[in-house]
Amino acid sequence: MKSRRQRKKIIGMITKAITDTIAAVSTPPGASGLAVLRLSGPQAAECCDQLFQPYAITPLQPSEMAGYTTAVGTWAGLDEVVLSCFKAPHSFTGEDVFEISCHGGTAVKQAILDSLISVGARLAEPGEFSKRAFVNGKMDLSQAEAVMDLIGAEASRQVQAAFKQLKGQLSGKIRTRADALYELMARVEVILEFPELEETPPALEQLAADTASEGDKIRQLALGYGRGKVVREGLRVAIAGRPNAGKSTLLNNLVGEDKAIVTPIPGTTRDLVEAHLIVDGYLVLLTDTAGLTMDTADPVEQEGVRRARLAHAEADLLFWLISPPLPAAEEFEREMAEIRDIVAAGKDLVLVLGKDDRGESAAIQDVIGEYLTGVDIVRFSQQADDGAKRIKDKISDHLRQLERQYDQDTLITHERHRKLLEDAAAELTQAATEIRSGLTLDLVATRLRQAAELLAEMTGDSVDAGLVDTIFSRFCVGK
Repeated sequence: MKSRRQRKKIIGMITKAITDTIAAVSTPPGASGLAVLRLSGPQAAECCDQLFQPYAITPLQPSEMAGYTTAVGTWAGLDEVVLSCFKAPHSFTGEDVFEISCHGGTAVKQAILDSLISVGARLAEPGEFSKRAFVNGKMDLSQAEAVMDLIGAEASRQVQAAFKQLKGQLSGKIRTRADALYELMARVEVILEFPELEETPPALEQLAADTASEGDKIRQLALGYGRGKVVREGLRVAIAGRPNAGKSTLLNNLVGEDKAIVTPIPGTTRDLVEAHLIVDGYLVLLTDTAGLTMDTADPVEQEGVRRARLAHAEADLLFWLISPPLPAAEEFEREMAEIRDIVAAGKDLVLVLGKDDRGESAAIQDVIGEYLTGVDIVRFSQQADDGAKRIKDKISDHLRQLERQYDQDTLITHERHRKLLEDAAAELTQAATEIRSGLTLDLVATRLRQAAELLAEMTGDSVDAGLVDTIFSRFCVGK
């Protein structure tokens, strides 16, 4: 039986034999105080020897430097730099790596990069440094994905989740489950080899129970996507309501800037206006939507309403704004009916009584009570000092509820991971059913192997070359 740690030969097909040296600017485009260029590959030291002139305080040539040391000097007559050396295999990529810290002017960075290309390095492809780290066994595929998550993190919860994944928390859980699958596979092999001794009803029932239990454990891991998706991608919050209800005012108040145009003319917002907010360390994606005009012949308004309803459907949390003056009875009843349908469908919705400074909120709440029950209500006024805080508190309540609902140490933050886990769990559930149905164990063994392959695809122990190329192509150049 193949060891779970043995990477398949497909890894060798992911990239051609690594004989070239790659270079890239690793810091973002634009001018800055400092910038870093990265060089990795078998000729990295040779390239640096031709271009770097150390000062007397650190007279060693790059090829003579020990790993995890630095040198100060000049680079090809272009700039004063600090050169950091990381020797194979104890580097990010597993190869000889040099990092050049220089001044962050655009022309300086480009000139240093051009000098590296002129002595034999080539420009790195997107994600190629991380891809080499994966190929050289410095990280698995889930850890590589965490690198990009860490780079793109906007909120502290994203940082925490990505760092845990980078340090191997998810990989460790997956490999524990994979070990259990290999043990089940070994038991099946023993039964197939010695059916007269091992293929007894108690033994088969225990095998079925253990297989079903492993499916449950993997399915439980997949539940971590319930909160992990929100952590990685952000909580999607949409603001809904009739025209001129104060939706744009609410958005501006929450983000503390004039993000959306506010006028007393109904229908000012006709497209989606988006903004980012940080609440309790979570990224919150706010969307102000067009007013829900019940009857309109204007094709632009119709398109705005269509996009608004789509945003409402995709939102994790919906704030529905109702402000004075209330519309005519028939239109108001239609609005209440729509809210009832949304709540009945399971959408988390909070009613916001806007323009609370007018003193009509209590009366409006009484009217709403005739149509809706059990709906969360909060009052808002841009004139009140705590207006935005009340709304943010409702967002916090939703996030805490999410944490209670999906209380797991290991978060699943990628849809790819969730699907692999659920597919593996489904294979095990079916395998348990087949054992109890008396089907041949050859079929059961196939399902167990398939489940193990699915888990191996998460870490890259079994992986398709096209998938690896797709994942790393999403990385930035220089990482």
